Amino acid sequence: MTDMLSHQSIPAHKHLETPDVHSPQVQCAPRRSERVSSYAGRRRGIVEGDRRTRSRRPHWLRSPSLLVALALWTHGVVGCSSRQAVPSRDTAGAASTGASRSSGRVLTVGPSKQFSTPSAAAKAARNGDTIEIAAGTYAKDAAVWRASDLTIRAVGGRAHLKADGADAEDKGIWVIKGRNTTVEQIEFSGARVRDRNGAGIRQEGAGLTVRDCYFHDNQNGILAGKNSASEILIERSEFANNGEGDGQSHNMYISQVKRFTLRASYSHHADIGHNVKSRALENYILYNRIMDEATGTSSYAIDLPNGGLSYVIGNVIQQGPQTDNPTIISYGAEGLSNPMKALYVVNNTIVNDGPPQGRFLFVRNGATPVLIINNIFAGPGTVLTGPGTMKNNVATRTPGFVDAANFDYRVSASSPAINAGADPGAVDGMSLVPTHQYRHPFSEEARPNTGTIDAGAYEHQ
Repeated sequence: MTDMLSHQSIPAHKHLETPDVHSPQVQCAPRRSERVSSYAGRRRGIVEGDRRTRSRRPHWLRSPSLLVALALWTHGVVGCSSRQAVPSRDTAGAASTGASRSSGRVLTVGPSKQFSTPSAAAKAARNGDTIEIAAGTYAKDAAVWRASDLTIRAVGGRAHLKADGADAEDKGIWVIKGRNTTVEQIEFSGARVRDRNGAGIRQEGAGLTVRDCYFHDNQNGILAGKNSASEILIERSEFANNGEGDGQSHNMYISQVKRFTLRASYSHHADIGHNVKSRALENYILYNRIMDEATGTSSYAIDLPNGGLSYVIGNVIQQGPQTDNPTIISYGAEGLSNPMKALYVVNNTIVNDGPPQGRFLFVRNGATPVLIINNIFAGPGTVLTGPGTMKNNVATRTPGFVDAANFDYRVSASSPAINAGADPGAVDGMSLVPTHQYRHPFSEEARPNTGTIDAGAYEHQ
């Protein structure tokens, strides 16, 4: 079937949120003002030598005791807690203070460990520390993490932070205020606060990496506040059943940060809210599974309400029969307020199992460029509402999936998507060619290169 392209007027949205460009905090009711705290490091200075000396050689170089003290300080033996590194940028794309993680301590949490709870370790943590949490369930424990350059990870399996009514600062299970934090192998569940936006992680500092984590049954999975210096990376993680059911709380909600990357993750069954929501200036949504499946009630699968430079590549996206909103991907629904207004939707498999009047893509007028290339649009509905250039897409009700009933959207030998794609090229040095494909659960694998590229998220083998 040839591409369907229509330009419809923008309808009223059933759950359109009042734009909040300062913080995702204001959602359902007026709430007290909040200051995003910042950490100001102290810089150690070297006292100048006696100005009365006539020698060109500094006075402190003529003092053996001072030379020994300087050597000890330089090697971190004394005074190391007050040194602050110059900010830099790491290879993961997240803001970094440049502090050496290897020079930090290792704090252990669990039965018969240094600390019995993560919250106790959080109070003791210093910049650059690694916190290792023994696998198990930590009920009624919530923490504020203030130090920077922390790695917080579970060992021996997943550590489950089960709120059971506990919260930090009336915000969620963990409130992260430090810079450049990495969280690995942690499960967050049950976050609820009186303002109905309790989060597994409430991110306030700049720079967050989340790997191999599981967020479920919270009012928000991750809630990240506005921070123009922040870059957030989520990979190989699962988000399920988050949301208060009010349409204004989500599996993940990223406010106006510098860059947001979601990769090789599984986001599904948001409760009325969105499976992915981001106001970031740049968005990289790559090789994920984003679905309602049979029972999910999410609104949008992907909501980019303020536009931004956005790449949606290689994802498996499905809207289920109980969806709360007929649109699957929405771009600019609350106004194109971000400086860049470019959207690239490439080699995704997008399935509408919802209403026949559904919309695969809504793009607000004024977005440019909008390139929609090599996608499979399976099921009924309008492919595009709004501006965009469409190339080599397959819109069909018979996509030839391996097992559509069980959401296995790999293409069979009879699929019209085979060899239907074309090289999508590159823009501004960013290749649009998919190099990987999603592998369930929450993982990825290299996409085979078998000649002419297939349409959709999977290459037939």
